[in-house]
Amino acid sequence: MKSVLLATAFFWVACTAGVAQETTSSVEKKKMLSGFEWLKQFEGTWNVVSKAPGADGEEHKGTMTSRAVGGFWMVSEQRAKMGTMDFEAVQTLGFDSKTEQFTGTWVDSSSSYTWHLKGSLDDSGKKLTMASEGADWTDKSKTRQYRDVYEFKSADEIVSWSQMLNDAGEWETFMNGKMTRVSSAMPASAPVTTVTPFLMFQGKAEEAIELYKAVFSDFKVENIKKYKSGEAGKEGTVQVATIEIAGQKVKVFDSPIPHEFDFTPSFSFFVECESMDQLKERFGKLSEGGKVMMPLNDYGFSQQFGWTSDKYGVSWQLNLNSK
Repeated sequence: MKSVLLATAFFWVACTAGVAQETTSSVEKKKMLSGFEWLKQFEGTWNVVSKAPGADGEEHKGTMTSRAVGGFWMVSEQRAKMGTMDFEAVQTLGFDSKTEQFTGTWVDSSSSYTWHLKGSLDDSGKKLTMASEGADWTDKSKTRQYRDVYEFKSADEIVSWSQMLNDAGEWETFMNGKMTRVSSAMPASAPVTTVTPFLMFQGKAEEAIELYKAVFSDFKVENIKKYKSGEAGKEGTVQVATIEIAGQKVKVFDSPIPHEFDFTPSFSFFVECESMDQLKERFGKLSEGGKVMMPLNDYGFSQQFGWTSDKYGVSWQLNLNSK
């Protein structure tokens, strides 16, 4: 009798466990996210660390802020420091219910190319692969297949890797990444819009940068990128550069297209100088080869003020700070 009862009890426990296991599996499947709901996991602010494979690979640190646009798109803005260069990127990700594919775009500050992305989830529902086609790094006349993989290790940690299809037909990893959540929502103070003066030269941008470096002791060159052979602009001229004068960021570049127009005094930089000696020195360097519109003098509204354009046509108003 005891053996019958034990067998019955064992059978009941086994069945119950089987039902529980099946129920848990069903619940997990029901909880598995898909489509736009899956992409919503990106929402928030993340610290990002990326590194090329290998012990000697250079590590880059940055941030990613992701937000939903309606119920269709996730927009992620990434910022990082790569050596001396400030790197920025914007990625859009959405889900096309008709094709049942993830879709998106990627643009960044390193080129004018727009990457078009297509992808899908793996069977586990934790890994998203987005594929694209772009220029071959070794031969710009050819294209190559690329893909980015994102895997949620937890709600607050993502690992990623970027790969390209090599000549042997194998996916080769050239960058690994790790994202750690800082916040689940967009910070109220997150910068959405910035305004930066942008100066367009015609082949003289680098010369102008050297002049301003000689004028301002706190001058910085954050990054500079020049045209290479075969690109839109003249080889060696400035494709884009970011400089900083007294904390003010300014972007400069050489236009690849000749223009009849140039700088006018209707736009100028207003510079506060700390001493008369500093004012005279700066005014002298900036006005050399340029055009003085108001020589240094007492004009009533200031003890000492001068207005000049430099030899490249950029206008400068220099004032003696009386405070």
